[in-house]
Amino acid sequence: MTLFWICGALMLIASLVATFAGDLRISILSLGLAGLAAGGLHLSLGAELLAVIQWIVSTLITLALLTYSVTYGEFGVQDSRKKSQRAIDALFPVLLGGTLTGVIWLGTRHLPIAGVVEVGPPEGIAKVGRALLDGHILSLELLAVLLLLVIVGSGVLSRPDRGES
Repeated sequence: MTLFWICGALMLIASLVATFAGDLRISILSLGLAGLAAGGLHLSLGAELLAVIQWIVSTLITLALLTYSVTYGEFGVQDSRKKSQRAIDALFPVLLGGTLTGVIWLGTRHLPIAGVVEVGPPEGIAKVGRALLDGHILSLELLAVLLLLVIVGSGVLSRPDRGES
């Protein structure tokens, strides 16, 4: 359970750093760290295969973003916007992510509870992880894609302004 909270906090902090960092290097590395922490979340829920896939994909995306940022010359560019402007630019993706999460939560509240898993102290989180992977893999993957879109959208909206008109 401790691993779950540590990875969750690390993912949240890394996502915020990626959003508000003025340097593209720090943003890319923070997004990579957020992806690795998401893999830790999967691991803490007992979904080892999903964790390994998350780690591989996060590492490859981080390396690709670093390669392209160096190739296209954006690697050393500093953001010319103020922190308050970057915060305003990041507000829309955060609101979009919160809205979509709320819609999913409200939409699933009235679903039948046939697949409820009894959780005991010794193996509780692993049981929940197995139940998620066995019966709800499509909704879990949709949620993962949704979160990826929110993270990428906030990264795109908060990237440095190059000052070109």
